[in-house]
Amino acid sequence: MVTKQEQVAELRLLLRRVMRGMWSRRRPALGDESLGRRHVAVLLHVGAEGERSVGQIAEELGLSLPAASTLARELEERGLLRRREDPADRRRTVVALAPDSAASVQEWLARRSAPLERTLAALDARERDAFLKGLRALGDALMEESSCGPERSHHRPPHRRRPDRH
Repeated sequence: MVTKQEQVAELRLLLRRVMRGMWSRRRPALGDESLGRRHVAVLLHVGAEGERSVGQIAEELGLSLPAASTLARELEERGLLRRREDPADRRRTVVALAPDSAASVQEWLARRSAPLERTLAALDARERDAFLKGLRALGDALMEESSCGPERSHHRPPHRRRPDRH
């Protein structure tokens, strides 16, 4: 009979393998090794979700609006994103993959997702549901144990100065 301690040890080993595999796929091979993790997160998000406003990117990734705007500008300077005014609201900036790099970014996203898709395809519907349920439980447990509590600081509403302070 397998003990709980042995199962926890196996889970640790498996998670190390998963993290090593995901880490190796973290950066796109687009000829620019200087992309930081936040640049990669924005590029991945726009590539996966499609055209977004800078405000949507900030909200969805837990970034400040100035940070999201700076990251989008820097990715545009590298030829990876294209920014434009929203014709319906000229105050908004809309960001999409740059036409010259869209195919390369989409190929990177496909390579990054391939092991995940193969994993889910190897399981039947009940096994997939159980697998995802277990991952959700692990994610929730890790967030509860985090120093920030169950909600990361970038998921909380932004801090606003009190009206009496300037």
